[in-house]
Amino acid sequence: MPAAIRFRQVVDLSQEVGPDTQMFPGYPQPAFTQWTTREVHGFISEALFMISHTGTHIDAPWHYRPEGKRVHELPVDRFITRGHVLELPGLRAKDRITPAMLRSALSRLSSPVGNGDAVLLRTGWERRRGSTPYLSANPGLSAAGAEVLVELRIGLVGVDSANLDPADAGDYPAHHVILKAGIPILENVANLAAIGSRPFHLVALPLRLRGAGGSPVRAVALVE
Repeated sequence: MPAAIRFRQVVDLSQEVGPDTQMFPGYPQPAFTQWTTREVHGFISEALFMISHTGTHIDAPWHYRPEGKRVHELPVDRFITRGHVLELPGLRAKDRITPAMLRSALSRLSSPVGNGDAVLLRTGWERRRGSTPYLSANPGLSAAGAEVLVELRIGLVGVDSANLDPADAGDYPAHHVILKAGIPILENVANLAAIGSRPFHLVALPLRLRGAGGSPVRAVALVE
């Protein structure tokens, strides 16, 4: 990590979280219950009820891997790092992102991916957010594609959909490959189009939730 990060623009890469946030079936909707009042306590506070994988969030290795680290065990500098957006145009519902697709996208980057960098996959599926296909038909990373990213020694992988795997990959092969390598996953990334091809640093800090397999984050790109 550089001693100083210089940037010209901050791009918010986070979804807003509220009672209408789109969630997978079986997950509860977020609920914020007023717990104190100004009239009685002198201040307002809320009790928050939501799944740890709500909105833009981190999957820790523990999410799928019994030997993996929990959120609180991951080094915090993993979540402040140089980032790269891999443009993957033309993907259709449930398509697999192959090694050839990744290598083509990597060849178009203005700078090479370094050890510990974050790679954010722009599939274009964010445009479906709010619709049923956003959760049920997303394209995603193949197991072989995940192996390519592991070989690059990246520090984090993100995607502009709710699931790194294709929607119909019931055994979650890409999750297992990435998380087995100890690499956290950032899902439901928003606004990648606003970064374009410009260099940036990613800041996506999870809450320090002891024992948890994931955490919501406020992800931002510090664009040079």
